[in-house]
Amino acid sequence: MRRATSLGSLVVLLWAGTSEAGPWRGYASLSAGFVIDHTSGIGARGGGLQAYVGVETPFGLSLGVVGEGVETWGRRFQGQTTELDYLSLGGELRLRFLRDGNVTPWVGLRVAQSRATPLTLTDLGTGSPQRMLHSGLSTAVRLGVDAWLGEHLGITASTAWQWCDVRVDSLESATAEACAKPLHSILLGPTLRF
Repeated sequence: MRRATSLGSLVVLLWAGTSEAGPWRGYASLSAGFVIDHTSGIGARGGGLQAYVGVETPFGLSLGVVGEGVETWGRRFQGQTTELDYLSLGGELRLRFLRDGNVTPWVGLRVAQSRATPLTLTDLGTGSPQRMLHSGLSTAVRLGVDAWLGEHLGITASTAWQWCDVRVDSLESATAEACAKPLHSILLGPTLRF
């Protein structure tokens, strides 16, 4: 509990030090990178592409639309390579610190509708694999930093833990879906400030 309080105090201190009202701003970015499945045992890895467009208040709080697509490949089971793929579209709330500096860190929270299309083995692995379609609400916690090369052009680097972007058939019920373990993304790309 003490650690969470210290982290919360640091966030408030950083934001308070940069909360002097400034102009409304818009942001647009396109990032590419990779996604890693550290926790499920499938060991999926692959590429990801993300687009973000948002508007920021004078106090560094922004709301935007974010779209993301990922295709990953994992371990082989029954002679077939597993795949954990998804597309998502949703909203992301970001809080930016040191917004007038050359380097501006930020934290974000995304809520999106995701459509997962994992390659699933049927009939307990005896049938041919099929691409199954699952959809549902997903979330992500994102940490990022923008390095500005000028007034309007910069480079964005971000990392995120993402929950429920990939859904699979539940082991308990053939008609139910379960969230796959969280995926970790690392993305880099150009960003515009206007």
